[in-house]
Amino acid sequence: MTSSTLTIAVHERFRAELHAALPAGHTLRSFGAESDAAMAALLSDADVLVWGAYKAAWRDPRGCRLRLVHSPGAGVDGIDFAGLPPACTVCNVYGHEYGVAEQAFLLMLALGRDLFGLDAALRRGDWTPQRPYLPELRGRSLLVLGLGHIGRQLVRWGQFVGMNVRVLTRTPEKSRGEAPGVPVHGLDQLHAALPEADFVVVAIPAVTNTLGLLSAREFQRMKPTAFVVNVGRGPVIDEDALYEALRTRTIAGAGLDVWYQYPAPGQNLLPSRRPFHELSNVIMTPHKPTVETMAYRWGAIAENIRRLAAGEPLERIVPAP
Repeated sequence: MTSSTLTIAVHERFRAELHAALPAGHTLRSFGAESDAAMAALLSDADVLVWGAYKAAWRDPRGCRLRLVHSPGAGVDGIDFAGLPPACTVCNVYGHEYGVAEQAFLLMLALGRDLFGLDAALRRGDWTPQRPYLPELRGRSLLVLGLGHIGRQLVRWGQFVGMNVRVLTRTPEKSRGEAPGVPVHGLDQLHAALPEADFVVVAIPAVTNTLGLLSAREFQRMKPTAFVVNVGRGPVIDEDALYEALRTRTIAGAGLDVWYQYPAPGQNLLPSRRPFHELSNVIMTPHKPTVETMAYRWGAIAENIRRLAAGEPLERIVPAP
């Protein structure tokens, strides 16, 4: 089948990576912090938008030929499905599960072993701060919230290091076969599961029934020695309740890789209204993907664009919510 050439709008921060992955012949148009009117003009004759956001105001009322909005990641919560042209498809891409699971265990180990506290103490010449012995992950209880791509990888890692793993998911009946040897239950079991957990790892989307899933009541049910790690979405954990639980040491600490407010490109911005950065029992990271994740993603996005140009079925189509 003969392939057509496409006009592709891509955010300027990703232009070089997409250009390197695409075959020659397509036209790339980059954008940055454009107005709604400028985006509408740009997209009026574009076939593809590669970006994690789309607004109804970007649809030119005089006509829009947009056929594909491709998120550069798994998230599509910034895309207004209702405002898309009728024939436009939304796709996303994964490939991040290994890197995110690795990040979660990096945070768990750093928190459980008090990595930064030990580092700071030894820089002062203190070899035995507070605890002379350090706990292993082996034998500890890991509660994973969510059993998607990341959740399944977290289960495998937890089993490998000898943790006692339990999973809560929005769809337990569909998911039980995806975590062999691990108890899988619905989110209605959260309050029963929290008191047993040494680590609670959030790997679940922020949707209507998961917003604020962990709040003050949930933190009160956790061990004072327990840690929370969030690699899913910030709003799954109530912002104010988390800050207070950490400030008052209701829980031992947190590793946070996803947040409550994000900067525009080139902007410096603290990731929360609350001063998490002043707390010593928090490890803060800015949700950076790995080199391997992004290499996979740009290859997968380029393949979907090739499929569109060739009139072949697209992969990883996201249905309208």
